[in-house]
Amino acid sequence: MSVKTLRQAPGPDPVRADTARILRHALTPQDARAALNHARRCLGSYGSVSAPRFLADARMLASGLPLAVRELMDAARLDDRKHAVMITGNVVADGELGPTPAHWREADTEDSRVYGMLLALYATLLGDIVGWATQQAGRLIADVLPTPGDEDKILNSCSSRELVWHTEDAFSPYRAEYVGLSCLRSPDATPTTLSSVRPGLVPQWARDVLRQPRFEILPDNAHSGPDGPGPSAGSSTASPQAFDRLDRLRREPPAVALLDGAPDAPVLRIDRDFVRAREGDAEAAEALAWLVAHLDANLYDLPMRVGDVCFIDNRTSVHGRRPFRARYDGTDRWLKRVNAVCDLRRSRPARSCADDRVIG
Repeated sequence: MSVKTLRQAPGPDPVRADTARILRHALTPQDARAALNHARRCLGSYGSVSAPRFLADARMLASGLPLAVRELMDAARLDDRKHAVMITGNVVADGELGPTPAHWREADTEDSRVYGMLLALYATLLGDIVGWATQQAGRLIADVLPTPGDEDKILNSCSSRELVWHTEDAFSPYRAEYVGLSCLRSPDATPTTLSSVRPGLVPQWARDVLRQPRFEILPDNAHSGPDGPGPSAGSSTASPQAFDRLDRLRREPPAVALLDGAPDAPVLRIDRDFVRAREGDAEAAEALAWLVAHLDANLYDLPMRVGDVCFIDNRTSVHGRRPFRARYDGTDRWLKRVNAVCDLRRSRPARSCADDRVIG
């Protein structure tokens, strides 16, 4: 969806290092080994990240992670202006990982599950992990990798096109507060991209409009197949009702605001490819065009290297990914991904029961 600029947006300054609010911690080799060994023990005891017993015990199990990591994540919980949290230096045994799969359906491999478990334990320091019935068969740990045939699609499995910035699952009131990414392989250190609103540069007229429910955000393609919603979208376990709900949202999207929260720490909700002003609302279209230009101008790169774990704050930041050349030779970029929510009960209307972590 193209957005036409109607009123000139003030050009934000080029992003400097002090505007990229990334909280970082570099693991010592000893702590990195301890964290992975803890994840390995948890996997051996519980068998799976999705095991109900693991999900019930996860918060206590996370106390077995290195103290420095727990201190970092605790500070991150209270920082309402950060863009992301980065934990570097994690151990990834490339020789034991096996080739990068050609599709997410093949990516839940025995040798990669320990990294999903470690990612889940890290995520638990920030909230509760959830999945989507209409995404990757409801898996709580998803896989991000290039897929043949998806090179130019608006999907995270694309490669030759840029994955344009977005709030993860912006269409849904049940979207996660954090999106966690664990880099298992990235031969080109392909950057994740981040951007956010710089409060001091938002003119009052735009702020007033963006805080009103005068916009629509459609469900993104990660929740549907190329020809629309349906079981071929990637979940053989999702009920038809889940796809029916997505179809209704596409036909009758609710009116939403794009900005919320405190003036100096705004909460952002937007997806560049799937957002629009409500029909006939020229002022909303003008404010949207300003916001898109503002986020475009403030976009910066966050390279993801092997062993990096990054938790993006899905309230303060939008994220995407630069294009890269997919090789399809087993060496391609491969990330594990998890969603974490701060208030699990908020999504209860969309889950089958209190213990279910899959939003449908």
